[in-house]
Amino acid sequence: MRLLTFIAPLLGGRKMTKLQGHEEEALGDAVAWCVANGGCYADPNDPKLYGHAPFALEPFPFPRAEYDRVVALQPAFGRLVDCVARDAAWLEDTLKETAASDEFTRKLLELRRETDAKGLKQTCSLGLLRSDYMLDAPGSNAEDGSGRALQVELNTIASSFGCLSTVISGLHSYIAQKYEGASNGVLPPNKAKDGLCAGLAAAHAEFLRQFPSSDVPRRVAMVVQPGERNQMDQRMLEHGLWEGHGIDLRRVTLLDVEENGGKLIFGEGDDRWEASVVYFRAGYAPDDYASDKEWQARAVIEASNAIKCPTVAYQLAGTKKVQQALAAPGIIEKWLPSDAESLRGVFAGLYSLDVADGASVDAIVAEAIEHPSKFVCKPQREGGGNNLYGDELKESLMKFSPQERAAYVLMDRIQPPSKTATLVRGGESIVGACVCELGIYGTILTNGEGATIFENTPGHLLRQKSLGVDEGGVAAGFACLSSPALV
Repeated sequence: MRLLTFIAPLLGGRKMTKLQGHEEEALGDAVAWCVANGGCYADPNDPKLYGHAPFALEPFPFPRAEYDRVVALQPAFGRLVDCVARDAAWLEDTLKETAASDEFTRKLLELRRETDAKGLKQTCSLGLLRSDYMLDAPGSNAEDGSGRALQVELNTIASSFGCLSTVISGLHSYIAQKYEGASNGVLPPNKAKDGLCAGLAAAHAEFLRQFPSSDVPRRVAMVVQPGERNQMDQRMLEHGLWEGHGIDLRRVTLLDVEENGGKLIFGEGDDRWEASVVYFRAGYAPDDYASDKEWQARAVIEASNAIKCPTVAYQLAGTKKVQQALAAPGIIEKWLPSDAESLRGVFAGLYSLDVADGASVDAIVAEAIEHPSKFVCKPQREGGGNNLYGDELKESLMKFSPQERAAYVLMDRIQPPSKTATLVRGGESIVGACVCELGIYGTILTNGEGATIFENTPGHLLRQKSLGVDEGGVAAGFACLSSPALV
């Protein structure tokens, strides 16, 4: 293992910890602890081989008041997603210009319409959600505990790393105890793995209540991508469901569903089983639909008796265009008037690029072209590596037609505080200035009338990345897993 240093603006006045002088020893301990406790990631060249997941050696300071605030908001965000998903007319109106310019959004909308027209066989919806935040505190030192949390995005499909984040919380607790003073803040409990399993178990139980009789076992089906690198995070959910709830989970692809003759009863002979819950860890990106077969499989799932996590309507409720529309005054009041002000309090500036918004769009586009560092331009995509920044943002806005622009939204760029930190990938560490992004997990299971059957706010994910790196996805190779140290 090697300890590397990259050139970056190092921060003065950093508190000394007892970890300093023991970095090599702590690095070896941390890598071994990670692997021993399942904090693993598949090799990019061979998904059957595993190494440790990318992680930060120490947790990142985060103001306790802001952490408590966003945790308290998570149940309201779950209810908001459910309300938006059930308001078909509002979704159609909000996404009509985006769908005209973005084929993926258009196909999701079409699938929602087609499913509604057939009549829903399953009116319950399950959301395993994650709301992501960054602290806004330009030029600040993170160790000062400054900044206000602003929402980056709200993830409604394939909200990953709940299990690995639980492992990393354990890692940082271990390092903090072994190297006294390695953390200058308090590590909050993180039960993300158990809480997400509880949400899936609640949906499985609701399915059994609705359909008590069957000649085949019922199991949770996790829809995955072939060659998945983040398989261990998914496997921990599989194991947690079995060990904690006695529920079997099986992994399938969209093509498996299509090749199964469009049925959600899988296997042969004594190994036949029916999907009670379909949990999507794939299906969030156009690349997951290489042909019409995958779209046909998604349609079969949407029309089935199984409880979906998420439904296509929940997926649409998590688009960037919906996030921008919800930030407008008076919109959240349509569904959650008592929560509207507090929810809007975490929104950064968000701006429509719809053609129908005319002069206001021209004005904000002109400002973004003149000052591209102040903005980020977001398409309707998940998974990291899709946003436009800096010169690319400027050049794209200059060449986009008004119709092409409607596939995007503009957001004020959040300016987070930074600190010197150690990031570890492949057994090697890089030391330099870093920033963080905090995700709060929440589950919600509702019935056909939108009444809540189950909900919880079980834990968190924190990612650290080098200062100056625009994107924040771990799977996309931009960030490392970490924990918040509340200060």
